[in-house]
Amino acid sequence: MGPQINVIGSFFPSWMLCAAIGIVVAVLARHLFLRLGVDPYLGPRALVYPSLALLVTLVLWVGLFRI
Repeated sequence: MGPQINVIGSFFPSWMLCAAIGIVVAVLARHLFLRLGVDPYLGPRALVYPSLALLVTLVLWVGLFRI
């Protein structure tokens, strides 16, 4: 079991916070890519955006909560 974070009196695993941030970053990146006109050239979106969310999640988790 990894480190836990106290959020308003409840303890959550640290990966849940990192996953939420990763999903938000992927959604923001999609909006940015749409505005820049890059989105149609990215390939299968069903792989690109979940992979981006996973990448951000893992980088945050390893960078902030290294055991």
